[in-house]
Parts: sequence; C-alpha cells; structure tokens
Amino acid sequence: MNSEMDLPSMSIDLNSFSTVENPPTFNSTRLQTIDFSKYLRKIAGIDVPYIPCTVICIGFDLLFTLITLVMGSSNFSSCPIEPRIPIYLVVVSTINLVMIFLTITACFLHVKKKDDNLFGFFFITSAAISILILQLFCFIWLILGTVWTYSILNEVQYTPTNKGTYCQASIYRYTLVSIILQYIIPIILCCGKNIRLMK
Repeated sequence: MNSEMDLPSMSIDLNSFSTVENPPTFNSTRLQTIDFSKYLRKIAGIDVPYIPCTVICIGFDLLFTLITLVMGSSNFSSCPIEPRIPIYLVVVSTINLVMIFLTITACFLHVKKKDDNLFGFFFITSAAISILILQLFCFIWLILGTVWTYSILNEVQYTPTNKGTYCQASIYRYTLVSIILQYIIPIILCCGKNIRLMK
C-alpha cells in the first residue's frame, strides 16, 4: 500500500512546541563574579577613581607608618608603666606596611588591566580580602592600644624618678597623637567622600 503524502497541504505549528532555555553559560557566571570583585575592591580601597590623590595618601600613610615603626622599635624599654605601648606601635606599623604593599601592588595590577587574566584576578581579589581582614585586626588593635594608653593618662610621669609610673615623653605623646589621628582621619575621609557623592 503506497500512500502519497501531500506536502503542500501539511502545516506545522512551530509555536506550539515548548522552547528549551539555554543553561547559564560561563560568561554570565564570570560577570557575576567580576561584579562582586569590583564591590570588594571598592571597600578595600583598590578600585580608586583618582590616581594622584591615591598616590599622595599612600605616601603620607607610608611616612606615618615608618615613623611609628621607628618610635616603637627604638623605645621597647622606655615605658615601664605600660610596656605594651611600644609593642602596640610596632604591631600596628608592621600590619600597616603589609596593607600598603598589598594596596600598591593590587592598584598597579588593576590600573594596568592585568586583572583580565586568572592570576591577576585571583591576586587582586585575594589582596582585597586580606586588606579587609587586616583592617578589622587593626581596628581591634586600635581599641586595645587606646585602652592601654589612656588608662594611665593621669598616672604617667615623664621623669624616671619612679620606674613604676615612668614613660618616656616622646613615645607616650606620640602614641596619644597617633591614636587620635587614627580615629579622626577615617571620619574625615568618609565625610569628604559622602559630600563628593552628594554633589
């Protein structure tokens, strides 16, 4: 039995078939990761909008950090009333040097668009996470340093007549000023950033 098919009379409704959605591709996943990375870089201070201002800020931060390191390391036994003050200065300056190195390297790679490859992307993202963890540690360390320094404010003496209450004037006053600056400078920077965003 041969039956001939009349092809012109056949019609197929293609709209009646359900469409199959394409699974998400690697590119869409990668874009979501890059967006998260950009947000992380902004928080860590790597994705900077203005390079000359960043260079000046890092230069001042490096100078302040080196002075703090010298003050703490050269006066380890100069504050018997609170021997943790020189240790506080050495630790905070060492951690700050590590953060400066990570920031400079990550900013350089970011500006040169080296984060397009896997190694650059991994390094910059890892640097941003490390900077955030170190900043959290520095904030906790700043609170401890504030307690150690200001708890002896009314007892400290700058003449070595009584070793129990003696602290060298230069290291103690420097620690007082540096702690105040570490509280004030971030507030000024945040206020300046918010004013610039409101304009």
